[in-house]
Amino acid sequence: MGFGPSLFLALFGSVLIGLGAPPGGWLPGHWLGFVPVLVLARRENMTPRQAAALGLAGGLGIGLVGFPWIADLLMRFAGMPRPVAAAGLGLFALWMAIPYGLWALGLRLGPFEGWRSYAWPVVLFVALQFAWPNLFPYTPLIGFAERPALMQLAEFGGVPLLEAIVVGWAVAAARALTREGLRAAAADLAVVLLLPPAILAYGAARITALDEAAAAAPVLRVGIVQPNIPVGGGMSGLERLERLREPSAELAAAGAELVVWPEGGTYPYRVARPFVHERVLGPGRPLLRHRVPTLLGAGSRAPDARHGYNSAYLLGRDGAVQGRYDKVNLVPIGESIPWVDPDWVSDRIPEIAHHYAGAGPERFVLSREDGKADAALGPLICYEDILPLFVRDVARLPGGVDLFVNVTIDAWYGDTAEPWEHLALAQFRSVEHRIPLVRSTSTGVSAVVDAGGRVVAQIPLRPVEAETAHLYTPETLLADVRLPRNTATSPTVYARFGWLLPWACVAVVTGIGARAFGVRRRQGGA
Repeated sequence: MGFGPSLFLALFGSVLIGLGAPPGGWLPGHWLGFVPVLVLARRENMTPRQAAALGLAGGLGIGLVGFPWIADLLMRFAGMPRPVAAAGLGLFALWMAIPYGLWALGLRLGPFEGWRSYAWPVVLFVALQFAWPNLFPYTPLIGFAERPALMQLAEFGGVPLLEAIVVGWAVAAARALTREGLRAAAADLAVVLLLPPAILAYGAARITALDEAAAAAPVLRVGIVQPNIPVGGGMSGLERLERLREPSAELAAAGAELVVWPEGGTYPYRVARPFVHERVLGPGRPLLRHRVPTLLGAGSRAPDARHGYNSAYLLGRDGAVQGRYDKVNLVPIGESIPWVDPDWVSDRIPEIAHHYAGAGPERFVLSREDGKADAALGPLICYEDILPLFVRDVARLPGGVDLFVNVTIDAWYGDTAEPWEHLALAQFRSVEHRIPLVRSTSTGVSAVVDAGGRVVAQIPLRPVEAETAHLYTPETLLADVRLPRNTATSPTVYARFGWLLPWACVAVVTGIGARAFGVRRRQGGA
């Protein structure tokens, strides 16, 4: 096979990986997509430069097929013509593909025989996936969320462990394809045939055990409001507030112990810091029609400050503020002005928003009635629920948390795959820490995720636009959420030290690279 067909085959493999992404992903693609690069990059006649090019092709399709909403976003909010937006998607996909190019280069330069030839592709891939900066942090195994049995090993080593397993399987598949004779390939074929069903069997058994343990766990009745409010204009502040208030009153009447509203921007007003009680909001009071503790997003700003915060507040049933969290991880350009003085930019381009970052994660304590134990909540705003290291910081706060609560607005992306992908990535956090997650979004997907990473209840994505908002009424979700553990008293293996796996891979790759560089320098000096 010449280099041209090899390049096409590598690209085809990346397309298979991309096709595994939600919603309704083709999961075999997540396994098969790595095999072409593993086979092609290690051929004897392949130069290092060609191997790197194959790797780029072997990662390019993931962004193009799995993240087409990037182009929609650029057209929708940046006003880019379709060809320019398509080019933007191409650049995004190329950036995502660079670690795959480095991976293939490492495959070509790395060991070809012995146990190192098995371990090196795995260690290198995990290290590159972990270290490479992506605007939208992701895993190429994102589709596993649609088959939760495949996710369960994440409680031991997080997503990097799952990536290591799948890449290890692909190494075995590649070796089985290239060995001469069935006897030589027997061990590799055994791995190929037995590993996926073994993972599924373990996952099913683990989920059953979790369900049995959760049967005796405390229950928190949570009410989620999805107001179906579009981004931008077309609806007054009072109309938006009514889409939050009325459903909340219905949830309170149905027995909700906690009501969750979406991220700030859905609630139409900004609060002045320090914000200690809702009475100062007058007609904008969130609890005007219900008296149930409510977690909501709201913009906040001190009277003398140039910029504000993207905040989440827990209001008690009496309207007093019981907790405040300021978002730590801000979206570049969308929420913060990176690299340069934000005041200088704001003076010249007032339309660009900038927020101050919060000091760190926070823990809310929900006081319950009728002698029930308090519930500890870990608030996460927007895409913070897809950041594993930050979520671990939330989970390890003193006292721990019993439930992750995510408030977000995914309406920016319209009727695309992004809201489903966002939810899928968040599901991994519940598996890693074995506690549930509830999320309220402005237009979907609002959901309840159990400790097994399963979506047990949801309100689907609604394609709400300013001109069609009248067609979509507010929706609610009332769920009895079981709280099987506290992250402080019962941390998972991942929470204790499994998160070190990618760091260990980075250390190994760095050490090997430094050693190889030293050897080449000595040889060059000689």
